[in-house]
Amino acid sequence: MAESKAAWDQVGQEFRELGRQIKQHYEQQPRPAGETGPAGPTGQQGQAGQGGAEAPGDQGAAPAADRRKVDDALQKLTESLEQAFSALGDAIRDPQFGEQTKKAAGSLSDALTATFSEASERFRKK
Repeated sequence: MAESKAAWDQVGQEFRELGRQIKQHYEQQPRPAGETGPAGPTGQQGQAGQGGAEAPGDQGAAPAADRRKVDDALQKLTESLEQAFSALGDAIRDPQFGEQTKKAAGSLSDALTATFSEASERFRKK
């Protein structure tokens, strides 16, 4: 039991290192223009629901404003996904990442071997 636990602990360490390397590549990606934080360039969240009741003539403006907010959110999501996949692509091309991936795969293989070995020993004893 101790052997498989140590092996799985090693798997965790190796995959944490892979995650750290991907994070490092992500943080090195250029940010989209105007992006300064989660609230956007102005630092203000959406204005929906603020300012009281709408004027009767503003009813047509609300759907257009909502549509604009949805479009902006989708654009930000697209940019974030592009950034994340670019970082992942950069990490995959990094030789150090390749070496770490091999180490992590080897650790996973060792952990599975140790686990199945211990399980078979238990069944033999019964």
